[in-house]
Amino acid sequence: MDTYNLYMDEIPADEGDGDETVDVEFRVVPASGDDADDDNTPVVAGLDLVDLINLRDALSQEIDNYALTALEAEATAAMGQGA
Repeated sequence: MDTYNLYMDEIPADEGDGDETVDVEFRVVPASGDDADDDNTPVVAGLDLVDLINLRDALSQEIDNYALTALEAEATAAMGQGA
């Protein structure tokens, strides 16, 4: 089974408020075809396909939980204003 390299790239971002921030982008590359310079772009994790799918599912669940919490808070606030 092939493995996949997970990279985290940091990109400087200007929010316009004078604060220096960094945006983060993740990318996944099959290890068999990866020709990255390991000294400049270290691998965060080497995952097989099952681990990669589990990571995707875990991230999706956390995003869903966050969205549901935000919707519940909005609904609670709306109910409080309607009373």
